[in-house]
Amino acid sequence: MRQVNVNDVIDNSKMNNYFRSIWTIILFALIIDGFDQAVYGAALPMLMKDLNLSASVGGLLGSASLWGAVVGALLLGYLTDRVGRRKMIVVAVILYTGFTALCAIVAHDILLFATCRFLAGMGIAAITPIANSILSEFTPKSSRRFLLTSNIIGINIGQMVTSLIAIGLIPLIGWRGLFGISIFGLVIIPFLLKIPETMVIALKKDPKSKIASVLTKADPSFVPQEDDEYVVDSVQTVKQSVTELFKGGLAWNTILIWIMFFVNMFIISSLLVWLPKIITLMGYSLNSALLLNSLLYLGLIFGGIVSGKIAQRFGYKKTLIFYYIINAVFILLMTIKSTTTVFAVLLFLLGFTLCAQSLIYPFTSANYPMTIRGTGLGFGAGVTRLGGALSPIVIGIFVAQGMTPVDIFRFLLIPALVGLAASALTRKAAYD
Repeated sequence: MRQVNVNDVIDNSKMNNYFRSIWTIILFALIIDGFDQAVYGAALPMLMKDLNLSASVGGLLGSASLWGAVVGALLLGYLTDRVGRRKMIVVAVILYTGFTALCAIVAHDILLFATCRFLAGMGIAAITPIANSILSEFTPKSSRRFLLTSNIIGINIGQMVTSLIAIGLIPLIGWRGLFGISIFGLVIIPFLLKIPETMVIALKKDPKSKIASVLTKADPSFVPQEDDEYVVDSVQTVKQSVTELFKGGLAWNTILIWIMFFVNMFIISSLLVWLPKIITLMGYSLNSALLLNSLLYLGLIFGGIVSGKIAQRFGYKKTLIFYYIINAVFILLMTIKSTTTVFAVLLFLLGFTLCAQSLIYPFTSANYPMTIRGTGLGFGAGVTRLGGALSPIVIGIFVAQGMTPVDIFRFLLIPALVGLAASALTRKAAYD
């Protein structure tokens, strides 16, 4: 009888169409997720005008999905390690597409609107950690850092597309219609159902033939035998518990990862919700604000691709430190008065520096064994969404009090510098 370590077979495979198909399906799920994240910010200027909302109330509504994201990241991330990633990613997609679309119907009722945003946020938060859990297992080790990091650009593509299509669609179907078209995201579900389940769960529930089928797709040179005994790494079979995130030397990085998650999403969410409105406060029209806003996401896309290459070459820690440094530099440059052209370039470059978020998720995956990876990512995502939930409220209060855009950018330097310090203090990931 031959003992086959399924993790070793996948890790030592070469990049092929099977891995590319999984990567692509996850990418499109993240694009849809990015749309649902950005739709509120794109609609906010018109939404505030039509519903006669103050900046403080607009900030509170903007945070509703992010409070839901805190709950969703913790709950769905925890359940992912128990019921399986494939089921939970489908649940996440249904939540964020369905309830975002419902916002178009219930917008007349602020409480119902906030409730739908909260429930949509539960799915929005869950998709990224689950996606990272899947890709951290079903990618060849030689390409893993780049594939994990670059895949997150799907969110940024969705965010950029939201700003661009809002320019054309809001005059035609209104901001309510912009929420409504989210329902088309459900088309991704049949493809998500084709993604393999984590081998930890598959070994307990699936027949050997199904395990063998996955392994032969991952490595065409693998030839299964009838008496094969399939196993996973012993380190992947630790007890599934939140307390495991703080055992075996994991506590130090767990705390620092949570700090990075918090401050990074605090910055991103501030811009995600308020940037179009902030730009209009600078004297630009709504269409100009949405177009300029899209440049931030375009920068995020390019930054994510480049960060994947850098991480593949130099590792997560050095890459995180580099991006936090340049992030602080460009936030500072945003406080300097400039022409429209220079402002547009700075927005693109600021977006380029914000992709530390795309690095933190795979860095988190590399810190935990397979059985608690979903839990680790889920709790990290919960902390990141907590930062994201607080920031729209804080910035909304600042806007209501008449704080200038320059002062808001100066304020955002604080979390950028905290993130830099946390990244510099991290230790080498245990399962990289």
